[in-house]
Amino acid sequence: MTEENIDTRSGLIAWFARNPVAANLLMFLILATGIMAAISMPRTVNPEFVSDTIQIVVPYPGASPDEVELGIILKIEEALKDIDTIEKIQSTAQESAATILLEINDEVEINNVLDEVKSAIDGISNMPEESEKPVVKHLEMRDHAVNIQLWGNLSERDMKSLIDQVKNELLQDPDIGYVNTFGSRDYEVSIEVSEADLLKYGLTLNQVSQAIRGSSLNLPGGAIKTDNGEIMLRAKGQAYRQHDFERIPLINYPDGTRLTVGDIATIKDGFVESTGFSLFNGGFSMGATVYAVGDQDLIKVADAAKAYVERKRAELPEGVNIDYWADITHYLKGRLGMMVKNLGMGALLVFIVLTLFLDIKLAFWVMVGLPLCFLGTFAMMTTPMVDISLNMISLFGFILVLGIVVDDAIIIGESAGSFSEKYGHSVDSVIAGAKRVATPATFGVLTTIVAFLPTLFAEGVFAPFPAAFGWVVLLCLSFSLVESKLILPAHLIHSKPSRKGLFKYTHTLQTFCNGLLQAFIKRVYQPALKSALRNRYITASSFVAVMILAGGLVAGGMVRVIMMPSVPNDFIQASLEMVEGTTEEQMLAGYKQFNDALYAVDREYKAETGNETGLLKHVFAYAYDGRFVNFMAELTKNEVRTMVSDELAERWRSKIGEIPGARVIAVSTAQDMGGGQDVQFKLISSQPEQLKAASKEFARHLSTYDGIYDVRNGSDSAQDEIVLSLKPMADSMGVSLADMATQIRHAFYGAEAQRMQRANDEVKVMVRYPEAERKAVSDLENMYLHTRDGVAVPFTVLANADIQPGYSKLTRINGERAVTVGGAVNRLYAEPDNIAMELKETFLPKLSQEYPGLSFKMDGMTEESAKIFNSLFVGFALAMFGIYALLAVPLKSYLQPLIIMGVIPFGIIGAVIGHLVMDLPLDMMSLFGIIALSGVVVNDSLIMVDFINRAVANGSSIVDAVVQSGSQRYRAIMLTSLTTFFGLAPMLVETSTQAQFLIPMAVSLGFGIIFATVITLILIPCLYVILEDFKMRGGRLEEAPASA
Repeated sequence: MTEENIDTRSGLIAWFARNPVAANLLMFLILATGIMAAISMPRTVNPEFVSDTIQIVVPYPGASPDEVELGIILKIEEALKDIDTIEKIQSTAQESAATILLEINDEVEINNVLDEVKSAIDGISNMPEESEKPVVKHLEMRDHAVNIQLWGNLSERDMKSLIDQVKNELLQDPDIGYVNTFGSRDYEVSIEVSEADLLKYGLTLNQVSQAIRGSSLNLPGGAIKTDNGEIMLRAKGQAYRQHDFERIPLINYPDGTRLTVGDIATIKDGFVESTGFSLFNGGFSMGATVYAVGDQDLIKVADAAKAYVERKRAELPEGVNIDYWADITHYLKGRLGMMVKNLGMGALLVFIVLTLFLDIKLAFWVMVGLPLCFLGTFAMMTTPMVDISLNMISLFGFILVLGIVVDDAIIIGESAGSFSEKYGHSVDSVIAGAKRVATPATFGVLTTIVAFLPTLFAEGVFAPFPAAFGWVVLLCLSFSLVESKLILPAHLIHSKPSRKGLFKYTHTLQTFCNGLLQAFIKRVYQPALKSALRNRYITASSFVAVMILAGGLVAGGMVRVIMMPSVPNDFIQASLEMVEGTTEEQMLAGYKQFNDALYAVDREYKAETGNETGLLKHVFAYAYDGRFVNFMAELTKNEVRTMVSDELAERWRSKIGEIPGARVIAVSTAQDMGGGQDVQFKLISSQPEQLKAASKEFARHLSTYDGIYDVRNGSDSAQDEIVLSLKPMADSMGVSLADMATQIRHAFYGAEAQRMQRANDEVKVMVRYPEAERKAVSDLENMYLHTRDGVAVPFTVLANADIQPGYSKLTRINGERAVTVGGAVNRLYAEPDNIAMELKETFLPKLSQEYPGLSFKMDGMTEESAKIFNSLFVGFALAMFGIYALLAVPLKSYLQPLIIMGVIPFGIIGAVIGHLVMDLPLDMMSLFGIIALSGVVVNDSLIMVDFINRAVANGSSIVDAVVQSGSQRYRAIMLTSLTTFFGLAPMLVETSTQAQFLIPMAVSLGFGIIFATVITLILIPCLYVILEDFKMRGGRLEEAPASA
């Protein structure tokens, strides 16, 4: 039936084409399962992270970092050293607590390791008596949905009661699974006794604590078994409130009178002592964060929380406010809406382009492949093997494939249409047309799939990001193979071109457009191709020259290269760290200076723009530990303001000025949150003094880079400490170092008398000096120590107190001390990754030579960026071999695949030029666009080479075969290029914040495809003929004829 001698009776394509019921059932199965999956699929912001980290927290109240390291961390590290599945131990000692993070080998079951770690820690028998029970848990990730904030004129107790009520009411909603409150302090009962009263009555704080412990309790006493049944026995005397504790006896006198706690102590039924505050929009505040857990839908969780806020607002007393902020689902909804909008607009543009050159029925069935592939992907995303949600990252994949997923259907449909036009519409014509290009088209798609495979095997904390993206691309492309080969031909057979009604006009338009196209091929393309073939070496050299030029644009900095894209966002953060010894008044003054500077920028913006809405939506400030203040400002949406967050951060920073007593002043956009600073390294050494000197030298060097600011050196976070020692007289009076340390601890930190359960709260009861006797070094010198005989001796008689430098925090990595040094980067002037690589390759090796025994490693965002890109680089190198194999099989050649792979770098030219025109840097999303572009280039080039090979096999000369194949493939190549470009065109002109992250990807593929068309139609034919030249061992083939 055709001159191609194609078997139209056997094979899967023929079977499905001749069995439309099977094809339709397959289509309906994909559609039905996809729709059901889409309805039930959870929507989240980020892909699910599988944490391989175990956290150990050991509270050690009142202990210094040195004491925590010696008493807790060294013992735990020793206990864990034989567990070989632990890859890294990072320990942090700070005041009153030890935190140890264990990175576990990701190939083992973490719950087994968790049990092993708990067992090892339980075996430690010499933990400090004052330390609390270690808390060991697997760190699991939760998806932040929204914050809920209360603020206004309420006492702290009433505000805490209200935020607890909000939490409990939120958890009653079936759509909300986890709520965490913040900004509130734990309850505590503080029983304060002055030194004078203790001396007056001959008591010690420990005796007061024991008296409370012995009188305030509920204790079951068993049961009396009577004839009428059991009667339970119970001692009931637990004190819960201030008046209960006041009645507890301390001394019973012979005359029947007694001394009670209330006689000598001030009892404060309040909160744990701390210097800090929580302010929201300037008002006293407490808040709650709502999370999605498991497979909960983030949007449903956030909507339920926001609906609760609207209901609760009407119930609150006057002067108390409630609102939600940091609603992360706003961005998820925006990206979903953007995908749907761009999908609709892109699909419409693609359909219009197809109907200009192909029968409208054929164009319709080609377009059906788009929702079919998407729904098939939805169905697979919910399977255990894939198990990814519809999130902001997986949506990137859908938007990327929007431009290429119908390419395979276009190739099959155009070929089937060409055969129908040539031999008449019939079952055999459609099958022959489909089978004619099926093999190269299939292998072409497979090469794109292989190119994206490395994204599934990326390493590092952020590995789920490329994996979610890659899975979507792979699944969409896989379903495009199924749809184009097994479903589309059956529909085309029953879609005979019609010339009646509306179809008459579309047919006239198609005839006109195809006529213009054929005229262009004959009068422009063929002469240009023949000229290029005659001058093939000059043509190839010209392409090389353009590629070198494009490389020069990148090397010369005209097109910047960054790893992680910087996108305008709606949050900005700042932090203030004051020196040790800062008073509450100084900390409040520092906060006010920060806050005033922020609102000054807002007033300037309003004056400059006339926009009364301003920049600021909400401002949250949280102070803790007496010298730290953190700010988080939520801005008005980027679409309605003209100042981007980076500019706001720079203005805010410049207006803050000098703050007396400030050690660190940092302002950054919120994109830097959670992963450390932009450039961050850890210096590691077993010698603390060496580590301190090296870190200072490194920090000085880092400060010399343009664009670096907020340089932080972990060794600078030192604080003075008072070191206590005994005088010789102490031993003769029976006072040991432990006696002295315990008594001082009781006086200044407190003796824990007991813990009681009051409603849902565990409340500590502490006995200590009054606050006024715990504020100065002189208070220590004025206290009395008690010998074992009960004699009170002035502290200065028995002990020394020396002020020495200490640490506010100590960090250890795998048993050695470590210091973090890093800085933020203004991306207008520098790129974090470039600075990090330069430091790693030049300065830090020299620093290690200067300080023998010093080592370094990337940390924070620097480390994670390096991990993910190194693993992707290795993966793509391996993928290149896979692509070569997939090209060699259908071409049955070792050399011809090199032609196709050789043009992949040329495809980048269009992407680079596109980024230059759009004034965008090349980033990670650009890379994904380039990978997809390479897949299009390979696919079109493979089919072109296959056509040439067949023409040569049928007896045509090399040059005639090249010209003939180029003319035959011109329409299909042009259609795939146009549909890819127009499919992404809406994204290229998108102005929303949500699109900014994606535009580089669309630019790479959209602009690159234009140049890729020239590559396929001109460069591939030239390289094919050049290869034949070399096969002839230096000879040249016949010149291209002057006319067809």
